[in-house]
Amino acid sequence: MHALSFLYPAGSQPFDAVHWKEVHLPLGLGLTDKHLGIRPDRIMLFHAIRGGDLQDASAPYGAIATCIFSDKEQVEAFSTLFEFEEAARRLSEDFPNYTAGPPNVMVCEIRDVTDIDVMIEQFQADEAGRQNDR
Repeated sequence: MHALSFLYPAGSQPFDAVHWKEVHLPLGLGLTDKHLGIRPDRIMLFHAIRGGDLQDASAPYGAIATCIFSDKEQVEAFSTLFEFEEAARRLSEDFPNYTAGPPNVMVCEIRDVTDIDVMIEQFQADEAGRQNDR
């Protein structure tokens, strides 16, 4: 799987997840379908609560929205949406309505890590070996 993530900056204006979902997301999906004829398989929103130091308002991003596609070609096509004047204009005009500024964009390959128990068992075996070496 492949994804395109939008990393919305934190700032003086809090991220408005309701506006993003009810206004911006339908606009973006509609323009993507209109200009590119594609749709993501899934969309996930990670809305920041606090940063890694557990302090309110310390997260570097207000939110991260990730659009997941089944193949690399679709995500690469999706990354060209702003080459269409209508899409670039309409989506950019909406940014001030829900976020502190335009997002950074990152194209990703998704790797699902499911062998967590095996990894923990490997760690425990390594730790036991370290104890025996002392």
